Amino acid sequence: MATYATLCELFWTPARKYADRPAQQWHEGGTWRSRTYAEFGQAVRDVAHGMLALGVKKGERVAIWSRNCPQWAEVDFANQTAGWVTVPIYDTLTADKGAYIVNNADARVLFVQDQAILDRVLAVRSMMKGVKAIVLIQGQAQDPGVVSYADFIADGRAWGTENPKKLDAIAAKISPEDIASLVYTSGTTGDPKGAVLTQGNFASNAAAMNLVQVGPEDVFLSFLPLSHVFERTGGHFGAYGLGAKVVFARSIDTLTDDMQIAKPTIMMAVPRLYEKIYARIQDSVSKSSLIKRGIFHWAIEQGRAANVYRERNEPLPPGLAKRVGLADRLVFHKLKERVGGRLRFFVSGGAALSRDIEEFFWAAGITILQGYGLTETAPVCNVNLPQQMRFGSVGRVIPGVQVHLDSNEWEPAKPRPFPEGEICFKGPNVFQGYWKNDAATKECFDRDGWFHTGDIGYVDADGYLFITDRKKEIIVMSNGKKVPPQAIENALKMQVHVGQAMVVGDDRNYIAALIVPDWDALEKFALANGIGREDKPRLVADQRVVSLIEREVEAVNKTLSRYEQIKKFWILPAEWTVDSGELTPSLKLKRRIILDKQREAFGHLYPAAEAVEVKA
Repeated sequence: MATYATLCELFWTPARKYADRPAQQWHEGGTWRSRTYAEFGQAVRDVAHGMLALGVKKGERVAIWSRNCPQWAEVDFANQTAGWVTVPIYDTLTADKGAYIVNNADARVLFVQDQAILDRVLAVRSMMKGVKAIVLIQGQAQDPGVVSYADFIADGRAWGTENPKKLDAIAAKISPEDIASLVYTSGTTGDPKGAVLTQGNFASNAAAMNLVQVGPEDVFLSFLPLSHVFERTGGHFGAYGLGAKVVFARSIDTLTDDMQIAKPTIMMAVPRLYEKIYARIQDSVSKSSLIKRGIFHWAIEQGRAANVYRERNEPLPPGLAKRVGLADRLVFHKLKERVGGRLRFFVSGGAALSRDIEEFFWAAGITILQGYGLTETAPVCNVNLPQQMRFGSVGRVIPGVQVHLDSNEWEPAKPRPFPEGEICFKGPNVFQGYWKNDAATKECFDRDGWFHTGDIGYVDADGYLFITDRKKEIIVMSNGKKVPPQAIENALKMQVHVGQAMVVGDDRNYIAALIVPDWDALEKFALANGIGREDKPRLVADQRVVSLIEREVEAVNKTLSRYEQIKKFWILPAEWTVDSGELTPSLKLKRRIILDKQREAFGHLYPAAEAVEVKA
């Protein structure tokens, strides 16, 4: 992939070079549709002309309240072509939260995907006084002040016919300093803040694709929200900058089937996907015959032995190479087929990935490249590469980015082999600040210009960054001990019957946990043991279920220091979701909201006798 100064250049150069190559594929009207880069480019021009017809001026904000779809990409690249500012809004947001973003951004135009989202918009329409036009992407517009996408495009084509050279003249003046997007943070606490990211921020970050061998022959399967900066940079800007093909998954529920159709070579994904795949594999293996289980575990042993050499980027010894080849023919090729059969690598981001899961997939011959970054860094700062990686790390910094650990006023939770501190960055990908929020901007930059992430970590002797936890999420117990919760939560989620976990213990003298079961695994256990499955509160309170989870908690406790061990836990009958407000769109825990909703459960943990106390 070439290096581009702006997103305008990043899109149009490959679009013209690969005009006849497939650009996108998506499901619509019961069938899969596709189009070339030439057709995609024309659609982008039509959208840009439509907004010029509306009189939208350079620098004005254009919001998109939608799931991933071809039109999302059209609007975004139209904005980058003419210098308008994209404001993404997650399709799952409530009306009031979406209205907050629209108002805070002073959006002039609002694109909404369908009638369901439009109904939310209309409920708060009076609050969005700056919006001059609402465009409905799917369906016929029937409400005042709303225009259908088809009519909007028709107006744009008419305007473009009358002004054939206007857009190109505007595009020629786009610069790296032009604001490309206001990306609102997920808001685990308080109102979301709009990170101001320029064309240069994104373009420099998309150039990280040059660190791996990728090109126009690659196929990206897009299922993470484009409203999240991770998917947008990697599977959107990065993909189209290569002239590659992007396939839009229908939904998370159809992802397995969509992988078979798309046969992707590259996918951006969050740890939750890998955890679910891992859990299904473990469940399937546990139900297989003794011989098949033996073959599977033997194959994994060969893969883990090979991981030692892969981590050092050394060739496998001949004997091991033969055993790995046999393991692939007997076991691993089936796992690879589950993800489409052509996958070259996953890129993992958005949250911490368990080292055990990372090593398992590598052992199976499925490469996961774990990286690290934030909304404010567009987002990638560090990433592992196929030939340069360390298990458990998030890789080395990408070219042009500098990392610094600020250990001022920071006392590590436990001794580390290398100095530990708050992770700070400088680089061309670092944002300009928060929109209309000077106080928050000043708070995250120090006097030397380093951006403070709020994450804690260390860098080993070879330059690999290891994240230990978030500064704001470190549990400080009443005895002064500090416990980073993420590692313990990841260990819990490795257990077969644990789906989600949140560790608590601030200002308390022991650690406890809220646990949500893996419902598929638990229902199979219930069926095998004659336990009713319909009433989930009764199911999780059944002593046989409690004892099952207790054994799995004990297994995790054996790997922890005594003060880190989980003394009590409480099983919850409902999954934490984005829709219910306990998870961010990137599937991070909203700890404060979970605790607020689970006050009764928290009361059982501290200090009520009803909570289960785990044997020390």
